[in-house]
Amino acid sequence: MMGATMNKVRAVLGITWATLALPLVLVTFVGNGYFSKGLASATGITVTPWYTGGELTQVVGHGTYSTLIHRPVFDGLFGPRTSGFVQVNWEPASGLPTTLEERIDYDRDGNADFLIRLDPSTGEAQLTAYSRAVKGIEQVYRLRNGWAVRVSLVLARSS
Repeated sequence: MMGATMNKVRAVLGITWATLALPLVLVTFVGNGYFSKGLASATGITVTPWYTGGELTQVVGHGTYSTLIHRPVFDGLFGPRTSGFVQVNWEPASGLPTTLEERIDYDRDGNADFLIRLDPSTGEAQLTAYSRAVKGIEQVYRLRNGWAVRVSLVLARSS
């Protein structure tokens, strides 16, 4: 008799616990994006520029599309790396010409650092370097609404 009563009490407590926990589980899953953004902003954590391309430094409008130039990324764990990249985006995809050709001054010193040619229909890119810091095309990316090219750089040594 005592065992049967104990089993019923355990069953009732288990069902009560599950019923109370269900709303917490649902709120956690539904609010996951909101809670993760809140936690990240509270801690100051940011996504590495090696993933995002770095912050935008220039936006050049061309009427039907824009060129977005990111800051040069040399960020390392303990200090700057000797190699990095600069990312250039073009968007929106619907406004792009059949061939993109643009001189880019990523360091904003008034002199073009490289000329980039991109064929949006094939994703093929060509680079002409005007600066010794520019080493070549690292990667061409098809984005949700445009294209991006990462150009490899080496850190300029100050003399």
